Order: sequence, then C-alpha cells, then structure tokens
Amino acid sequence: MKAFKSDIQGRKGETDVRNILAEYGLPSHHDIVLPTRSGNPTQIDHVALTPLGILVVETKHLRGRLSGDVRNDYWQQTLPSGWSEKIYSPLRQNASHCAAVYEIVRHIDPGIQTLSRIVMTGPAEVAPELLSVVHTRETFAKELENLRNNSVSELLQHAWDRLTEAAKHHEGLRKGTTLSPFA
Repeated sequence: MKAFKSDIQGRKGETDVRNILAEYGLPSHHDIVLPTRSGNPTQIDHVALTPLGILVVETKHLRGRLSGDVRNDYWQQTLPSGWSEKIYSPLRQNASHCAAVYEIVRHIDPGIQTLSRIVMTGPAEVAPELLSVVHTRETFAKELENLRNNSVSELLQHAWDRLTEAAKHHEGLRKGTTLSPFA
C-alpha cells in the first residue's frame, strides 16, 4: 500500500512539472526511457528543449525534511514522526539521466548542454545545503520564465530531433515493436 501511495504522489508531482513546462511552451517529453552506456535503460521524468540546452528534470514529491550533502550518494529524508531513511541522491540519479541524453545528442555537437534540474513538488522542507540544487515549483517556473522569449539554435533543434527519435525507438522496443532508431 505504501508503494502504491508513493507512486500516486510521484505521478502528481510529475503532472505538476509537465504542466509548468506546457505553460511556458517548451517542447518536452515525459516519462521517457533511454539506453545508457552500460546498456541498461534509464527512465527520465522530463526532458525539455530550451535556448540554453536540453533540460533534464527529475521530479520528487516528498514530505518531511530532506538533508544531506550535494556530493554524497545518499540524502536523508526525515518525517515529522521522527522516522527517517536514506534515499538515493536525486542529483546523482539525474546525473545518469543527463549522461544518457548527452550520449545521444553529443554526436550533433559535443558542446550541447544537458542541464540537470531537481524539482521538489511535495511539501518537504529542503535543508539549506541542498537549496543550490533543488528547485521548488515556483523557482523552476521562474527560471523558465526567464527563458521564455529566447530562440533555440538550429543545432539545438537538430539535437532535440535526434533525442525525440531515440526516445521513440526505445519506447517501441519496450512495447515489443521494432523501429529503426533514427528513421
């Protein structure tokens, strides 16, 4: 039951971020699966095309207090009841997502940026030492507002198109169909 409730809350948070991306008119894909260098797939909550690069977003809908060090593999989630657990660092998790995206777009131009964002949609209090890497819905929306009137380069658009095709290909493989990866 706990896993089911957690899944529902996670989906609510992902819907919140999806709506923010749509509000600012950014081309985006949600809940995509891409291959990694090791050959294992990785599931990415959101990717969006921005004038600065490809935004890779990990959404977390947590409660309680989140603390830790940005350099550590695990952070601490402490609930009001005092119960706490270590959770895998969303920053580390998203680094692997960014690497998967970069592996696909680097062939267009190795200078293309993949921009990692962690967006907290739940009521969790974020410790000061994590505030530099964790966004709220509001700070994320403000960042997107600042990008609103900028245009995307042709090179970035080409990289986005390649990422879109790779995501479609991998989705086809997940569903058991066979597609050419870049048809």
